[in-house]
Amino acid sequence: MITRRRLLTISVAASASLLALRSVFAQAFPAKPIKIVVPFPPGGPADSAVRIVQAGMEKTLGQSLIVENVAGASGGLGAQRVKQAEPDGYTLLQAASPHTTNAAVKPQGNVDLLRDFVSIGQTGNSVYTLCASNAFGVKIFAEMVARAKAKPGELKIGSVGVGSAHHLIAEMLKSAAGIDLTHIPYRGEAPAIPDLVAGRIDLMFLTTAKPLIDDGRVIGLGHTADGPWFNLPGVKPLTELGLRDFVVPGWNGLMAPNGTPPAVIAKLSEALSMALKSEASVRAFNAMGFKPGSGMPGPMKHQIEADMRLFTTVIRERNLKFDT
Repeated sequence: MITRRRLLTISVAASASLLALRSVFAQAFPAKPIKIVVPFPPGGPADSAVRIVQAGMEKTLGQSLIVENVAGASGGLGAQRVKQAEPDGYTLLQAASPHTTNAAVKPQGNVDLLRDFVSIGQTGNSVYTLCASNAFGVKIFAEMVARAKAKPGELKIGSVGVGSAHHLIAEMLKSAAGIDLTHIPYRGEAPAIPDLVAGRIDLMFLTTAKPLIDDGRVIGLGHTADGPWFNLPGVKPLTELGLRDFVVPGWNGLMAPNGTPPAVIAKLSEALSMALKSEASVRAFNAMGFKPGSGMPGPMKHQIEADMRLFTTVIRERNLKFDT
């Protein structure tokens, strides 16, 4: 008969053996190509950010990185696939801020970044810029607020969909500025921009604002950074325009399934950090209107937590209801 002491000895030995195996595995990692699932269509910010760091990470890790686009369900389809993958570091997720809005809108959903994944590090950071159509006829933020207060509910603000970050930030704007706007959802920025340029909607927060502002096709009224943004020198942060604490960063970054060995996460994070520091990466991110991320797990985890607090609060305070 196996005694309790004998059982405990066997259990401790098994745990030690498992830790030893994990250590050996981590030291050998990576021994084969790594797949990065981008849960959005090709050519978008999240997809572009991965491809910017791809070559640099491959050089450090000594293995190929295979980028696979699995779009659908506002990023949820690809995230679900990675969640179900073996937690060995060979299947990664390129997460982005839409995942946090999805989780706030659908708290009982199938994907929770904090529960189901481990942060590797942010790839890029951006801002949302409040833009006005030229037909609207305002040049500065205060004029927009005055017009909105004079005509409650008449001004139209676009978004990339109900419950999206663009939508929730618009709700924040309405609350912070004390104005009423009519929300017009679209299926992404691409189909919304022609309507904004043509004046069929009056306002919209954009992540791709700079070329439109530079070409004079829209007016930049303010952005969501916590200070001046490097490529928008003529546009002030909304925090300087009377909207206290109106800071909402856009971001994307790499994550691995929960349970991935810490030593593997450390190797991936080190490779990402080195790739982000190259001059070529900095130039490429800046050309997108992004700043390179730190590539470290801590800042990304904290950003996800901050996003969840912010968007959950917006939904509660604005009493927003969604068909979930």
